[in-house]
Amino acid sequence: MENELRQKAKELLESGQAKVVIGYEAGSAPFKCTPLFAETPEDAERLIWNPTCVNNLAVYLPSAVKETLRQTQGRVAVVVKPCDAKSVVELLKEHQIKREDVIVISVPCPGVLNPDALAGLDLSDVRSIEWRDDGIAVITGSGETVIPKEKAFAEKCLSCELGDPEIADVRLGTQPERKPIQEARISLEEYKKMSAPERRAFWAKQFEKCIRCYACRQACPGCYCAECFVDKPGQMWIMRAADPNTNWFFHMTRAMHTAGRCIQCGECERACPMGIPLSLLNDSLDADVEEMFDYEAGEDPEALPALGSFDLAKDPDPCSE
Repeated sequence: MENELRQKAKELLESGQAKVVIGYEAGSAPFKCTPLFAETPEDAERLIWNPTCVNNLAVYLPSAVKETLRQTQGRVAVVVKPCDAKSVVELLKEHQIKREDVIVISVPCPGVLNPDALAGLDLSDVRSIEWRDDGIAVITGSGETVIPKEKAFAEKCLSCELGDPEIADVRLGTQPERKPIQEARISLEEYKKMSAPERRAFWAKQFEKCIRCYACRQACPGCYCAECFVDKPGQMWIMRAADPNTNWFFHMTRAMHTAGRCIQCGECERACPMGIPLSLLNDSLDADVEEMFDYEAGEDPEALPALGSFDLAKDPDPCSE
């Protein structure tokens, strides 16, 4: 698959169909990767595809498309997992990119690595990370250790049932049949059992940890505003310094801005250096949107956004009751 990806990227760049291919390359260690912006066929030789390819690369599309069009008339190709393709769908719906400016390269994904699964291993001896039928293999100088799926995969992958994405220009391989390892996000089920005061106390404790680095905002494909509400000059509703009240305001406002748009990629939580369970907050709101509006973000390229349409059959007039 990795060789096939490199070959396709080279073809797109050599033919001029794409001016840049956004994918993954090896990181500072064999158990890490980093985004790659391949602009030449030689760059394409650095592309990789393995369980460490966690990043949702759709976050780079709006700026990459804008910069490519500014420099020359060309298209941007992006490597997407089935879940990441949902972000591309949402960006198209919200007119942040145009379909004709993007080439979507779909790659099959059995599940990406949960870094916590490597605890207890000698990371200095890791040579590579590879998929196996029963999980993820960690190859070291002394042999191979296979970590079972329920421990090896990121939490978002444990309940994933996605097949080949609805949107793709190039499909490399076939998405393996996915059966959920767990039926739903366990923490969300437990969260739903909390009372309102218990939830407020829970989030108050979590947001106390926030240092307002905004890594969550920068990693989110849905946070594409040229100027975030917290950065507007002269605004009086949020302090620059991190404190519990303004932390609460920032996170809750951002969550409401992404409600009905979040595709649950988990990048906000992965980027958070303080371990705040931001995916739980977003998943809870998404569950409410799905229940109220029968809408799931990124699923149907033709469907109108949940909060950008009105259907009397689904949204009866509350004043009539």
